[in-house]
Amino acid sequence: MMKNRDFLDAVLLSKTADEAMYTLMRKHGADLPADLPEKADDAVKQLQNRFGDDFLKILNSRKSIRRYKPDPVPDEMIDKILEAARWAPTGENYQPWRFIVVRDQETRNKIGDLALEGSGSRMTSWYCLNELQQRFEGIEDPKKRAEVLEFMYSGRVSAFCKQAPVVIAVIGDLRVGSVDVPYDCCAALENMSLQAHAMGLGSCWVYGPVASTRDAIRFKELLGIPTAMGYYKVVSYLAVGYPLEQRKHPRPKMPLKDMVYWEKFGNKVRK
Repeated sequence: MMKNRDFLDAVLLSKTADEAMYTLMRKHGADLPADLPEKADDAVKQLQNRFGDDFLKILNSRKSIRRYKPDPVPDEMIDKILEAARWAPTGENYQPWRFIVVRDQETRNKIGDLALEGSGSRMTSWYCLNELQQRFEGIEDPKKRAEVLEFMYSGRVSAFCKQAPVVIAVIGDLRVGSVDVPYDCCAALENMSLQAHAMGLGSCWVYGPVASTRDAIRFKELLGIPTAMGYYKVVSYLAVGYPLEQRKHPRPKMPLKDMVYWEKFGNKVRK
């Protein structure tokens, strides 16, 4: 006789109701209650919905972390982050991504200097155009606002990999993926960031040190990446470590109603 535990185990270990029924039939034969397929279908759908909610909690609680504890990140955690990257979607299954794990303090310091220069030049241009001031005009305290602006246009906002115990450079082999490289590598970076967060680690995706061709070449030379045209593209790097900061709330996001259209651009009525 089938027990409730058998039913729960079959549902929990199955992706579909058909899989659950197959498991139960192998164990108990074909003599099962007539309404069992319907019950299995309902149970699997409820579980899938629950898993979807749990995944959304991982997504909406993730934050970009720029302050880290000095504690080393265990190898098994790094391996899981890389494994998550390996399973990212990729056009034609080209898998053009390559990863360089950097722990050496001197190398991380040099990457941090490149990030400072790269972000600093970009932020300074925004400051000269008054865009940076407009972005932070909501800070009422003039001293605090000035400190934030200096933190941004100096480039220090991106230099934190000097404190992050691990930096993972993400590069793409242009001979493999060609035009797909930046998109595939960004998918891998997203997977890495989410996996790190799911394990209680913090991370931040940084583009500063490779924002210009000149900086990208310097980054390649630092890590021994071939600099010949058409070989490798440096997409970004991910700083990883245990968070020193615990931000209580994620930054606000636009509501779906302001970004979603149905059937055609501009149509906000769901059909």
